[in-house]
Amino acid sequence: MRPRWQVQSGPWEPGGVAARILRRRGLDPQTERQHDPFLMLDMERAVERIQRAIRERERILVFGDYDADGVTSAALLRQGLADLGATVAVRLPHRVEEGYGLQIAQMREILDGPTDLLLTADNGTSALEPLELAAREGLDVIVVDHHSLTGPLPPVVALLNPHQPGCGYPFKALAAVGVAWKLLEALGWRGLERGLDLVALGTVADMAQLTGENRSLVTRGLEVIRSGGRPGLEALLALPGVRPPQGGVDARTLAWQLGPRINCAGRLAGAELAFRLLDGSDRREAEALATQLDALNQERRRVQDEAVAQAEHALKDAGELPAILIFVGADWHLGVIGLIAGRLCQSWERPVLVLSRVLGNGLVKGSARSVPGLNITLAIARQRDLLVDFGGHAEAAGLTLREEHLHEFMARLGEDLEERAPNLPVPELCVDSAVAISELTLSLPAELEVLEPCGTGNPRPRLGLFGAKVERVFQMSQGKHLKLWLQAEGQRAEAVWWKHGLQAERIRYGQEVDVVFELGLNHWNGRTELQLVLEDLRPAEALPGAARPTPPAGADFLHV
Repeated sequence: MRPRWQVQSGPWEPGGVAARILRRRGLDPQTERQHDPFLMLDMERAVERIQRAIRERERILVFGDYDADGVTSAALLRQGLADLGATVAVRLPHRVEEGYGLQIAQMREILDGPTDLLLTADNGTSALEPLELAAREGLDVIVVDHHSLTGPLPPVVALLNPHQPGCGYPFKALAAVGVAWKLLEALGWRGLERGLDLVALGTVADMAQLTGENRSLVTRGLEVIRSGGRPGLEALLALPGVRPPQGGVDARTLAWQLGPRINCAGRLAGAELAFRLLDGSDRREAEALATQLDALNQERRRVQDEAVAQAEHALKDAGELPAILIFVGADWHLGVIGLIAGRLCQSWERPVLVLSRVLGNGLVKGSARSVPGLNITLAIARQRDLLVDFGGHAEAAGLTLREEHLHEFMARLGEDLEERAPNLPVPELCVDSAVAISELTLSLPAELEVLEPCGTGNPRPRLGLFGAKVERVFQMSQGKHLKLWLQAEGQRAEAVWWKHGLQAERIRYGQEVDVVFELGLNHWNGRTELQLVLEDLRPAEALPGAARPTPPAGADFLHV
């Protein structure tokens, strides 16, 4: 289904492109200030308990998670608590062997060990049964988390989670590493600024909203990363192809280069590799660990690409596609099935469920990704009688079921979504601003940097050029990509459309088109040129409001 373009602003509004987008997004430095950590519910209790543990030389265990947010949270807490004089150790679960979060078996192991105080990091809010066991056995627990509550509050000394009922902390979108940083701020750790590199990495890699306080934390954290000092991050940035060509480490570097290499440890091996990289101070060891993580990331890509190719081959002669695409692999690695589902969902604009029999124990595990307007977790929940367990949110879900229920589950889920498919909303493509071609200058990318850091909740700006004439179009890389030259008002613009080479068949020379794009810079042969990186293209339509003077404040213009 083709998306409907929603144009937020354009040349008919006052100010330049960056000013128009800032105004529309409501970005305000006043909302990005740091808040008092003691506004978070239970913060005083957490601080008092940790200070007592430090005074009495109790042994603290940090139980983290296997993804980037969990690993950075654990590394930050270990370093901060150790600097404050605590005796602290870290335990990270194994994704395949143990699964997400604190389990009963792990709690029994902790109770049998030398732990006086347990801190969870990026988990624990919903671990009711294990934490009830800890309470019965007299083990004090502090939960440091950011996930939504799905049941009763756990019986712990302190629950640090802005989402819990009654918490008055003004900013709710902190990643777990952000909550950990606020705890260390409340404890008076002097290394707060130094630890912001981990906060930035964990926040961006976990796709937390880059609005409000997170914008401030990530902006400051990027400055720490650029100045260097953490051997693990310097080793990652020294890997071939990781640091941007111009050397400017930004949020995209964290999201697309560093984050995946941290995450791949938990996906294909053990998260301890990534933890050692971020926590260590030895530069030679950091270089070796970074090389190991880079190799794991290449293996992750290979496994992912092979599975995606298998799935797409199965669709080649499928005819009309069903409401949900379901794929079952005998040996697809559990660490990448969510990535496979995400790739296929994006390519085919359908909800996707990828299942794997790799465990070989009669259980099938799956990961789903969805399109806007379809809550995939609710759809899966309607078949809960066939499931061992499941969980997730509107866009993504995970599940486990027994092999004997697989075909019935697939049939019922497919039938359910077929019935609901006609009522799904038309997807929308947000165009931050329509632009005149005269506004597309070499200085515009630098002007748009005022929006950084960009990411979830504050994406890189999408611009729209309307009624441009196609002067030239050709395919690149054996037909894989497309390159166009567009002309309007006597000026030309160069555009590329990655992975859309086949679209050349429907674009004519001299045709008038509308395009949505992100701005890029093409550095080649000693020259720097502006480049439009296309996201969508259509035959030209009238642009509402373009022929009018400044529209009323707050007006929206919708393409249908």
